[in-house]
Amino acid sequence: MNWKLKTLLWFVNNVQPIRQVKDSEIPSTRRKNIQASALGNLLFNSKVAIKEIKDFSIDGIQVRLYRNSNQPNQKVIIYAHGGGFVYYNIESHDYVTRRMCAMNDCTVISIDYRLAPEHTFPAAHEDFYKAIEYIHTHASDLGIDASKIIVAGDSAGGNLAVCACHHFKYHKSIKIAAQVLIYPWLDGKTESSSINKYSKGYLLSKDAILWFQKKYTPNPNDYCNPAVSPIYQQDFKQLPPAFVITAEFDPLKDEGFAYSQMLKENENVVLYKDYKSLVHGFINLPKLSDESMQAYYDIQAFIKKVL
Repeated sequence: MNWKLKTLLWFVNNVQPIRQVKDSEIPSTRRKNIQASALGNLLFNSKVAIKEIKDFSIDGIQVRLYRNSNQPNQKVIIYAHGGGFVYYNIESHDYVTRRMCAMNDCTVISIDYRLAPEHTFPAAHEDFYKAIEYIHTHASDLGIDASKIIVAGDSAGGNLAVCACHHFKYHKSIKIAAQVLIYPWLDGKTESSSINKYSKGYLLSKDAILWFQKKYTPNPNDYCNPAVSPIYQQDFKQLPPAFVITAEFDPLKDEGFAYSQMLKENENVVLYKDYKSLVHGFINLPKLSDESMQAYYDIQAFIKKVL
């Protein structure tokens, strides 16, 4: 673990930890988190220029489109940000989506789904599915190829991407072409070895995971509901090619690996990579280390290979 990452962990753990606040304090905490994201981008990232960025609304859901070319029939990455279903938005992940657009020669559409506790399960999932349906229906107007839809996301956003693949698996017309899952949150039991081994001190803590879970799924009966904990799905066959990314010091590492194995055992195309010496959230700060930046190149290579 290099000095940059150690410094970041010290700052997060001692100055601005992921706090379990009262519901009334969540809006102000969200604003502080966005400010911290902006500071992180200023310190660790360089601006990625994109030719076209457009914000618009899909039935009340705010989205942001990124495009570097006017070529028609582009592949599209539909991106869901992380944040435990409680925090962050399209602004906090603007650097991530800009870089994905620039490096993959495609359109990227980032989805600003509803957050808990104001909107509990299945609100975020419904918003993500609705956005995918709209993008598929209006593919021609958006300049994209409806047969080249890639779903991607980090953490809670990775959950949305996985769930979308299962949700649309038997859809008459919508077919997800690929999935990019960045340290996805997939198991509501929260009992894995990695959750206990890296329970605190590595940016995302076990206590924070449990707090996020209670905010988005206040009914404990939903913790193992396959619609929000997709590791409990019964059918893993014929799912889109997947790239599953985990981080060595991430509490969610084991469930990402377990999901990749389930995909593999059911004869799906799957690439799994665990990024050494990194923690949850590294995709937002690729200049923390060469390994962080390598993830973007690996995503680029995966998309080129499967599409």
